[in-house]
Amino acid sequence: MKLRLLAPSGYKRIEIKESEEPLNRADYKRYLAGDEYGPIIQEARMKDFDRGRVKPRMFEVLITYDAPNAYGTPIRGTTICQYPTDNEDTSKADRLYVMVDGKTNAEWLETQL
Repeated sequence: MKLRLLAPSGYKRIEIKESEEPLNRADYKRYLAGDEYGPIIQEARMKDFDRGRVKPRMFEVLITYDAPNAYGTPIRGTTICQYPTDNEDTSKADRLYVMVDGKTNAEWLETQL
């Protein structure tokens, strides 16, 4: 998230709120569509979901922070970071897979070109 700021060195975290919730079938299917696995694996995972073998979760962190704008004036902002997973393991969460304000790192980088 800090890399997306105009002046990351001026970032000051104010508050963090964490939450998690289950993913429904449609959201889990959307999550799998962006996964590195092909359609056969995705279909197998959906069958596991339908049989109750997989209980996917969306982990969220709401970050409130102060950071300087283009003129150097500190502005308070809030960002939501989301990490969908098909298990309860968040240890693999990194900037490639975490969505910040609804965009993955790759999606955000595309907007910077």
